Amino acid sequence: EELICGLDTAQIEELKAEKGALVLVEITAEGKVCKAIFKEPTFDALRASNKISKADEMKALETIYNNCIVKADEEVANRDVLKIKAVEALMARVNKTTAEAKNL
Repeated sequence: EELICGLDTAQIEELKAEKGALVLVEITAEGKVCKAIFKEPTFDALRASNKISKADEMKALETIYNNCIVKADEEVANRDVLKIKAVEALMARVNKTTAEAKNL
C-alpha cells in the first residue's frame, strides 16, 4: 500500500471522518514530488486570510497553510516556498469549483 504523507488508507479515512473533506496537493520541486494533505478552508480561515492579505499577502498564505494543513511530507513542512505553492494549489482548487443555480 502506498503511503501518502506517511499515512495509510485507514489513517486517511479516519482523518476524513474527523476533519471532513480533504484535499491532496502535489508539489514538484527539483524533480521530486512532495505531498500535503489539507482540509478544505472554512469561512473563518478564508475571512482571516482575506483580512490579513490586505497588509501582508505572504502572512495570508501562511494563515491558510496553518489553518488547513492536516499532514505534509517533511520537505513541504520544512520549506516555506513549497508551503506557498501548496496553498496556491489549494486555493486554485477552491476557485475551480463550479456551481450553478436553477429555478425550481
